[in-house]
Amino acid sequence: MKTTLKIIFFLFSIGAFACDCDSPNITEKYIQSDFVANVTILKIYPNKKNEQGYRADIKINELFKGKRLKSIYVYGRSDNGIGNSCDIYIPANTQLIAYARRNNDGNYGIGMCSGIMYLDYSPRYRKKTLKSNRELKKQKRELDILNTFKSKNINFTNKINFREKAKLHKELKQFNGIELEKSFGIYEITFTANLNIKKVREISGFENSIDQNLIEIIKKTEWTSFSKGVKNNVPESSKLLIGIYFYPKEKEKSSFLSHYYL
Repeated sequence: MKTTLKIIFFLFSIGAFACDCDSPNITEKYIQSDFVANVTILKIYPNKKNEQGYRADIKINELFKGKRLKSIYVYGRSDNGIGNSCDIYIPANTQLIAYARRNNDGNYGIGMCSGIMYLDYSPRYRKKTLKSNRELKKQKRELDILNTFKSKNINFTNKINFREKAKLHKELKQFNGIELEKSFGIYEITFTANLNIKKVREISGFENSIDQNLIEIIKKTEWTSFSKGVKNNVPESSKLLIGIYFYPKEKEKSSFLSHYYL
């Protein structure tokens, strides 16, 4: 009987706490969001009846994209109780980068799968926030990229889901062992309606001779798309941002370039 109860509790724990969603990379979550900002949660309000989220008043510390909001909608439970596996609880005094989409009710919502990045937790949760050097480097890189978007006035929104046909990573292997000062390059792709590439533009390169090589490689990539039931057909001149990231040598592993946001 005890063993059975343990199994039931284990299965319940998986269902309650394992949210099944792919973590979006920064270029994807940025262009698909209607609002991106460094915010502090000021106050949260109880969930209204039959609503799967709660309102949170915010202070905008820095706005990267969208209009200035006074509140956002958080998908989860304001009492930090057990809901579905993707519910989140964000107490007052938490600072984070919010990537929010405008929903059908006009609310700008964030959730477990929207790609939020915590910068500083409330005092109640701060003891849980010891971050590794890898996490701190990723946080700095993400903030650097957001500041790049802001300085370059990159604020378009495109909610089409694009996927590269798994060939780019092979092309990037030729740069294994390279040494670079900068940790990322960002490039803008413009598509024809049938997903041929019309143009590739450098938004912020590595300030190195490899930039032109990377542009030529990206021009040869192939893509699929999906939006509202439509596959592989997009509005003419649809745009996409793609990041190429530099990962330095670690122990026996040589440095490399990747379009995966690790």
